[in-house]
Amino acid sequence: MSIIKHIIIILLLVVFSCLPRRYNEYRTIIDKYPDVFVNHFPKYIIEGVLDQTENGELDVTRLFLLQKLEEDSFNKLKDSIEKISLAVYDGNDTCLFIVNKFTNEQNYTWSKKASDNEINNYLQKQCLKNKMPIPNFWGLYEEDFKTPLHLPSEYKVYVFESKKGLYWDKKHRSNGEYMPDYWKHGYSKGVAMNDKTREIIYWFVLW
Repeated sequence: MSIIKHIIIILLLVVFSCLPRRYNEYRTIIDKYPDVFVNHFPKYIIEGVLDQTENGELDVTRLFLLQKLEEDSFNKLKDSIEKISLAVYDGNDTCLFIVNKFTNEQNYTWSKKASDNEINNYLQKQCLKNKMPIPNFWGLYEEDFKTPLHLPSEYKVYVFESKKGLYWDKKHRSNGEYMPDYWKHGYSKGVAMNDKTREIIYWFVLW
C-alpha cells in the first residue's frame, strides 16, 4: 500500500541568521526529487509555501512552491518565463488537460464520488489531445476555489516541459485512473502566475 504524504511547509524568514537553516530545509525537500522535475525551482528562497504530495498509486506525486513577489521582480520573471514556455493556459479555459482532474475532497485516495460516466466523458474530449497536462492545484490554498484548477481565476499556467512515459520509481506514479490511455503516465513542469496578486507557483506533477 502506498504511503500517503501531504505536507505544507510555511517558510517565513524574518531573521537573517535563520537563512542557513531554512535554506537547508528547503534544499532537503527539493533535492530528494530527480533534477529533471525540479531544476526550474529557485535555488533558495526567503519565504514561500511549499506543498508536496507523495501519494503514489492512489493519486500523483506533485510539488508546489507558492511565492508573492515585488512588482518589479514579478514582471521581470514573467518576461523571461513567457520566452521559454511551450504552452500557456488561462485558468478559466473550458478545456484544460488536468492531471487527475477529479481529485478533490470528495474524490481523494479511496473516496470516489465522481461517476464513471463523468470521468469517461472528460477523458474523451477531443480538445484535450492538443493540450499538455497540467496539475490539479486542489489543496494548495486553504480556500477551495470553484475553478477548473482550484486556483483563483486570475492565474495563468505556463508549461516548460511535458513528457509521456514511465518516470522515476513505480511507487511514485499513479495508476492512471483519471488519465486517458494516450497520457496514462508521464510528467509535466512549469509555473503558474497571477498578475493581480503577483503570486507565482513553481510546480511539477508526476503520474
